[in-house]
Amino acid sequence: MSSATGRGLRPFLIVALVLAMPGCGIKITVPRYNIVPPKASDVFLAGAGKVDITPPPGYPMGGHSIGGKMARGYWTRLYARAFYFQNASGQRLILVSCDLFAISAGVYAQVAEELKIAPESLIVAATHTHQGPAGFMSSAVFNFGGPLPGYDFELAKRIKDGIEEAINSAIENAREAGANKLVLRSGFAPNLQRNRAIDAFYRNPSGPNGPDYVGQVLMASKAAGMTCPGLDSGNDCPRYQAADPALKVLEVLRGERRIALLVFYAIHNTAMSHDATLYQSDLSGYAMHELEQVNGNEPAVVAGFFNGAEGDISPRWVAQDRSDVIGFGGKLADAVKAILRNETGTQLDTEISGARQEFTAVPASNLTRRLTLPGSGVGELGGAEDGRTMLYAYGWHGGVTIGGSDAKMPALSLHNIALLKILQPILASPKSYPQKIPVSTASLGVFSMAAIPTEMTTVQGLQLRQALEKEMHKKYVVIGLANEYIGYTATEEEYKAQDYEGGSTMYGPAQGKVIGDLLVQVAKTQVARSKDQPSGQVKEERYDMGAKWPYHFGPEFFGERYNLPYEDLEPMMPDAERRPDDGTPRFEWTEAKETDWETRNRHVKILRQDPDGWKLAYDDLGVSILTVLVDGKSDPNFRLWTAIWAPSNLKPAERAATYMFWVERPAAPAPLAPAKASAKTLVTPPAPPPICSKGFHLGAPVIKIPMDPQEHAAACPAWSEK
Repeated sequence: MSSATGRGLRPFLIVALVLAMPGCGIKITVPRYNIVPPKASDVFLAGAGKVDITPPPGYPMGGHSIGGKMARGYWTRLYARAFYFQNASGQRLILVSCDLFAISAGVYAQVAEELKIAPESLIVAATHTHQGPAGFMSSAVFNFGGPLPGYDFELAKRIKDGIEEAINSAIENAREAGANKLVLRSGFAPNLQRNRAIDAFYRNPSGPNGPDYVGQVLMASKAAGMTCPGLDSGNDCPRYQAADPALKVLEVLRGERRIALLVFYAIHNTAMSHDATLYQSDLSGYAMHELEQVNGNEPAVVAGFFNGAEGDISPRWVAQDRSDVIGFGGKLADAVKAILRNETGTQLDTEISGARQEFTAVPASNLTRRLTLPGSGVGELGGAEDGRTMLYAYGWHGGVTIGGSDAKMPALSLHNIALLKILQPILASPKSYPQKIPVSTASLGVFSMAAIPTEMTTVQGLQLRQALEKEMHKKYVVIGLANEYIGYTATEEEYKAQDYEGGSTMYGPAQGKVIGDLLVQVAKTQVARSKDQPSGQVKEERYDMGAKWPYHFGPEFFGERYNLPYEDLEPMMPDAERRPDDGTPRFEWTEAKETDWETRNRHVKILRQDPDGWKLAYDDLGVSILTVLVDGKSDPNFRLWTAIWAPSNLKPAERAATYMFWVERPAAPAPLAPAKASAKTLVTPPAPPPICSKGFHLGAPVIKIPMDPQEHAAACPAWSEK
């Protein structure tokens, strides 16, 4: 290794040495419990619930690992969306979609235990946004899902509570009066995807002496309308066509009114750059927000996104910024709307069934015996195309392999550095990885799903579906990133390339085939017990979250004031030259530190003065307002916040109007009840009154940098909806 390389790696080596000397390990136990059957119903029940799970700033954002950032606030909110189905026989299925990078087995088990739900009746999946929090996983290696490692009890509890609340809301909604029915529609959402590991894709069998997986994918993709982005490239651009644009939409109707949509599609939620420093739900979150918009007195709609075999599939991003999130999210929403308008659906019957099993991976045995001890490859540490890390430039990239039956070079064995060789068995011990692989299958009528705790590549997902179809004689939709997270799953051929996806296939080259075998066994179990109502006892579960680190995430952590409150927010602000607009209006206020976890009760709105009074123009549920922590450290009792209004494409008349910030601040949570206190003695603090800015106009001259925030008004005016 050159001396220049050594100097460049010195900061990483220092950090690695520090991380190799952690404190005590963190372990949790989820007690065994008896399954409690649902309250009986004579009719088919279906309902949906939605809960804001956006955490406070100061957490590492998960998905890009050391290439990610620490959170300073939020652009779009993160939600848990739950969907509840129950038939007259008492069989039920709960599907939950969370705006997170992954799902923790510990959180999943805690939710099931507290609600006394049979595990085979519950699927909790992540949308795989890369700007959600890290630090809540159930294994040490994936608690390094962001730029800093660590497990945070409070974060894990809040996520668990949010999922439970969403499920309970869905159950309550399902028991509202009305006849429910499910309609399944199928179609395509072409020209959103790109294969980011095209070299590995072409290592798959392509005939004529065997299955032509490469040809199958390309032929189906072209038939679905996948075309090339350039006018001069004809219709032959494998990088843009080596993807599966299949789109399935499950519509939930009460009477003839839509109450929910479940969207199944395969795409990485990486339309936003890894340089983004605000929580945001990426393209799928924008698409679901668009699908949830209703007019007038129409009932509320909850739309949830369930990702598929997206391991090697990126969006066709250009700049990885606000415009890409809105553009690709809008296209996905439009594709769903087109299917709802144009495709004749299949009404599903009310039969519900499911099966689930956890298989021991460390040590491997029986059906998992072909798995290797888990470990990360060199290519993993360099990051994927969507977000390279600093290590990519120092040799941690795809193509670094070793001889023998397993091509994976252990991640810290590169460059023959003595310290890294010492750290390899410490940082990459098999006990730091998930010890079990849970898989499940479930059916709503003829609609069958296979839930897996991994990110499968396109061809591996195809092979999995074909294996299930061959054995079970029906088609399945893959739900990835579900119920746990074990990394990626590439095919045996793709694994040999040791790109990011192969290097992140933790349990060796046979991992994909093993997961297929596990699912087939579980699917057969589902058929055998499809008429039974889940009952009995669920065993105790234990998890090792890894080391306890000498810091606590939150607003006081990385909460220092910036010179410019909007510094480094370029990816989320509309500007032709991709620079922050120093004239963008903003408003500042303080909140008590006790409200850190009350994001759902903080609301920022932009009011416009019309001839007949103040009207709502924008709110922070859309994409025009950025809510940012300005200072989380100077005052130990308060946080200083700012809202930045960054609209785009305003008409001249809109630009000439008078506007005002309106902010509803959250109330401090109720204090914990003393052991002998009665409910009457507990007083919930009242919410502080709304605060507003004085009226302002856009386009004020920039006379200094940073410009002062808008001045506070003495009182807020009355206002009405648009």
